[in-house]
Amino acid sequence: MTVDLRDKVEDDRGLIKKIQLCIPGFRGYRQKEDIRLADSLLRQQIADELKNNVLLPLEQTRQSASRALELDLMNDLAAVISQAKTTEAKIRHAEQGYTGISPANRIRKAELNNLYEYDLALINGVRGLGDLAQSAFSSADAGDFDSVQKQLREIRSGFTDFTVTFDKRIVDIAEIGAF
Repeated sequence: MTVDLRDKVEDDRGLIKKIQLCIPGFRGYRQKEDIRLADSLLRQQIADELKNNVLLPLEQTRQSASRALELDLMNDLAAVISQAKTTEAKIRHAEQGYTGISPANRIRKAELNNLYEYDLALINGVRGLGDLAQSAFSSADAGDFDSVQKQLREIRSGFTDFTVTFDKRIVDIAEIGAF
């Protein structure tokens, strides 16, 4: 279960940030910045989970396939690993939006919370991909490379779905005028 980082960010506010919450006109800015920080931390967690629970088992699967001289499988593995690395970088460096204290476009706190919830839902997609990657590694370790081939197709499809969902996030953040 993932901890809601918005609560953690609020709990970790120092004295200066607590004082900022008391200043009229600055309170909303401080709250929005805290939500942005929580969203950034969440995206880093998602990227780390993708790296550790999807990319690592895929790399291990590639090692097993190379030891077994499964050369036909190597191209498919390379493509899926490349897709995983691209997705991980896209998540890690995604736009989070910014608005100053008095911006031309106002972003409401509810919109930022929706963005956080959106990113929170992405973690389930990464966990599903991690389960598939671990299953592919187990199959490769057992020498069942036909199953690995099928699982790689599922992973590739899962990455496509994940990318579509993540790209929708970019459109949504642009529509609220966050950048």
